[in-house]
Amino acid sequence: MEDAEELTFQARMDSKLVKALLRRSLLPVGTGAAVAALAVAVLLYGAGNPGGWAPFILFGGAFAMLFTLFAVPQQIVTRDAHKIGGLVAYRIDAVGVHTFHGFSTNTLPWSAIKAVRRARGQILLSHHGLSDSKLRMSGIPTADLTATEQARLLAVLRSRGTALTNVSTL
Repeated sequence: MEDAEELTFQARMDSKLVKALLRRSLLPVGTGAAVAALAVAVLLYGAGNPGGWAPFILFGGAFAMLFTLFAVPQQIVTRDAHKIGGLVAYRIDAVGVHTFHGFSTNTLPWSAIKAVRRARGQILLSHHGLSDSKLRMSGIPTADLTATEQARLLAVLRSRGTALTNVSTL
């Protein structure tokens, strides 16, 4: 695509899409908690299970993972329910991806985007945060777009920048 080309559209974020995005973002945290609990339980079991703590720690790790992946996204969606469902305007141009919702405007420059991936009902952008180096994920809902518009949006997002050639990093 040419850099002079600009793509604009509007879409609504759905609470189900927000939960799916949060679960995908929190998966490393939940997996890390479960693996840590499993390692501690294995070490305790190998040491003869002093005090009988191994099963409780194993159960706690499984509970922490399930809580992180299911209860936390639900709490976040409930807390931010007034923000979800509103119309969001998107503009994709030579600078990056711009979002306009309510009274706020965000710009995600092309240099921050590391990967573009299609998921059910949305396109996921893996990027570095604007104020730190943590890897974050943003979603662009595609339910309000036709199949042709979705394909064009995905092609434009994937064609921008050298960082987007590595799609398998998610």
